[in-house]
Amino acid sequence: MSSILKRMCTVHKARLGFPGPIVKRLFSTDSGTAEAPERQGLVDSKRVVVKVGTAIVSKPNGRLALSRMGALVEEIADLVESGKQVMLVSSGAVGLGRERMGLSKEVVSNVQNVVERQACAAAGQEVLMSTYDMMFNRLGLKSAQVLITQGDFLMPDRYTYLTNTLTRLCALGVVPIINENDAVTGSMQLDPSSSGKVFTDNDMLSSLVAAGTRSQGLCMLTDVDAVFTKPPDEPGAER
Repeated sequence: MSSILKRMCTVHKARLGFPGPIVKRLFSTDSGTAEAPERQGLVDSKRVVVKVGTAIVSKPNGRLALSRMGALVEEIADLVESGKQVMLVSSGAVGLGRERMGLSKEVVSNVQNVVERQACAAAGQEVLMSTYDMMFNRLGLKSAQVLITQGDFLMPDRYTYLTNTLTRLCALGVVPIINENDAVTGSMQLDPSSSGKVFTDNDMLSSLVAAGTRSQGLCMLTDVDAVFTKPPDEPGAER
């Protein structure tokens, strides 16, 4: 792993909900850097990306986990108030849309039902974004929706427009809320034989966004197995 990624990537697994102020601890002076001096770069970072998975923003029944989302938004607001620029990559649209549309997980995950998945993404993204927007607005912050496709990373002009837009939003004090545009790319995600994919999930998407916007910090909140607590080639790295 490159030194740049070592400095940038910090991953925390949240299995049983949102376990305390993780994001704020990582990127603020409350992070206990005296005990973990290698994290001083995160504290000093000016622009950071936070990625949350479906398990963070929704409950097992597919409905919104409002308390966890509220805690996350409050932490981001604290970071913005401290002078940091924060971008949020959030999964959850397909699952929320599935619950709203009354479809089963088996139907949506079936490779033959691409249109159903894309319809769920369209319905769920509205729920996800309106909830974030309401929460940020209550704390005096503005947010902006940015939906990304594979082509945005494959075409130089679009990539430049994307990164410039994200950078400008941050400079204006707006929190970009980023997700893959599953309403038009669901078929690529379901079809394992599809080629030309730049990213396959929001973990990879958040890394690309962090690199493209020259962010100094990346925090992934996930319940995915085989994620390491630190770069796997460093002593003490645990799954």
